[in-house]
Amino acid sequence: MNNQIDHIYNPSLSNIVITSHSFGLLRKALFDNLGKNKAKGFLMRFGRDLGTNKAKEMISVNKSHEYLVEMSTIIHIQLGHVSAVEKTGKGRFLENNKVEFTDAIGKWIDSFEAKLHLENHGLSDECSCYVLSGYASGYMSEIYHADIFVKEFTCRAKGDADCTFEVNTREYWEQNLGEDVAIYDDQTILDELEDTYDQLLLKNQLLDKITNYHNKLTDCVAQERALEHVIRTAFEILNIPIVIEDLNKNIIILYGTERNTYQKLIKHNKKTNRTIETRNRTTYEQIGQSYIMTTPIYLENKLFAKCSFIYLDAQITDENDYLFLERLATASALCFLNEKISFETAERLKISILDRLINKQISSITEITSQLKYVSPKLRGPFITLSMKCETPKNHLKPIDLYDQLLQFSKILKYYLIESLLSQHRDEIVILVFSAKDVSSFLKSMNLVLVQTEKNNPDIQYKVGISQPFHDLNQFDAFLKQAEQALHFPRLQKMIRFDEIGFLGTLLQGANMNSLKEIARKELSLLLEPGEKYKELLYTLYIYLVNGGKLEKTMQDLSLSIGGIQYRVHKIEEIIQKDLRNFPTASYLLLLIEALIATGDLKMEREPLF
Repeated sequence: MNNQIDHIYNPSLSNIVITSHSFGLLRKALFDNLGKNKAKGFLMRFGRDLGTNKAKEMISVNKSHEYLVEMSTIIHIQLGHVSAVEKTGKGRFLENNKVEFTDAIGKWIDSFEAKLHLENHGLSDECSCYVLSGYASGYMSEIYHADIFVKEFTCRAKGDADCTFEVNTREYWEQNLGEDVAIYDDQTILDELEDTYDQLLLKNQLLDKITNYHNKLTDCVAQERALEHVIRTAFEILNIPIVIEDLNKNIIILYGTERNTYQKLIKHNKKTNRTIETRNRTTYEQIGQSYIMTTPIYLENKLFAKCSFIYLDAQITDENDYLFLERLATASALCFLNEKISFETAERLKISILDRLINKQISSITEITSQLKYVSPKLRGPFITLSMKCETPKNHLKPIDLYDQLLQFSKILKYYLIESLLSQHRDEIVILVFSAKDVSSFLKSMNLVLVQTEKNNPDIQYKVGISQPFHDLNQFDAFLKQAEQALHFPRLQKMIRFDEIGFLGTLLQGANMNSLKEIARKELSLLLEPGEKYKELLYTLYIYLVNGGKLEKTMQDLSLSIGGIQYRVHKIEEIIQKDLRNFPTASYLLLLIEALIATGDLKMEREPLF
């Protein structure tokens, strides 16, 4: 055995003796300067390198595997690491050149490193024989030609009775116990510094790119450039296709790819969308073989639209792209805000002009036309007047913002190239359309406007009355009345032209409204008086007359029995002293009621109001 111990020493090497106290000071300095985790990794790798070199030295003396395993314990003791080592179990080579250990456990007696840790750091919260574990791991790995790790399970440095360990392969620790042994693979401090430098360089380059990008977008906004210019600037810097869509997924602007390409991508892969990642409010989704990164655009604290980067096919993405997308969304929001302010300023001027026309606050039409040239230089006939009603279901508690509705209509009318002025009049929206040369084309476009508006506001019901075309703005008041009469006419159509109400429209044009009301009060008598009873009877009379005196149809419309209808009809005849079976009388009364409805003096609902 003495001969074997002598083989530990190699006279060709100069040995530097360092006391355990000195090593303890070095170890403490590593903890103080590097921190616990980095010092731990450094000591384990240091011990591993020492163990590997010692194994190579021993292999040069004797290559016998049994000899090398036996010497592992003697070397620990000889080098002063421990006073003794107790171990059991063994390792063996398998046919596939792998190594298997069976109950390879042991105990280090009087670990020098545990003593040093207690002296310099006090009680530890983990096993702290880092150099010993590394040394044994390096030695065993070299002689077994495999990744062997000696893991300490109990340690005197953390208050245990003994320092115990187990020997096994990397695969064993990682697969069976889920242990992480990557600490042996960590970079050196030099490599880590170089890597940190590279990361800082990349961050600096990213910061420069973001700053340049931000400055260019800010310049676009500051110079009040259009949204298209902002999007084009972003694309030129990033070379990523960009799309902005409203909340109904209508494309506001698309740049960098064809509209058909984008629409096919969304349409054909609608059911295969998969969210990959979410950062802040930005989502990254896979759509088929492509990817889309989307972030919201807020305007006045309300979700207004969505801005997206489109990665077609195998286009490379960058994890920092969301930073550029969010800045683009902010710049776009400012563009939308500028457009909104500009639009509303122009609309307020238009509203003011139309208000004066409605309320007859002008000295001459020339005054109006001279003011309109600043907002709409194409003011010329033929003109058409529209009166519009916006209503919600009776159980809908939120009131309608007519000004917001007016602005929405103005934008949509502009989109469909309908030149117009809009304003509020009482609880309706008044629209003066000009340059309406082709009435048929105008009506088709107006129908599209209504469809789009209903899509944007599903809880609101719209009804529009449309006047006849006219050429002289001095006649505006008369044609506004036409539009209002068409609007109030009791029909289920969404758009009613004055021409469609036929003889009644002609009658109303020359009628004296005060005389009409007096005739109505005389002919309908108590039915026009307030009170639920009379309201119900008046409504019954109207439905009965509309149905041509047919009891069965009236019964269905009013959900009453045939007896109930007969009783009400008899009661009505008693009040107005007229025979409703007489056709001329019935026609006359129906014409009278519908005239009152068309002029807005009577609202014929389930509970009519006069």
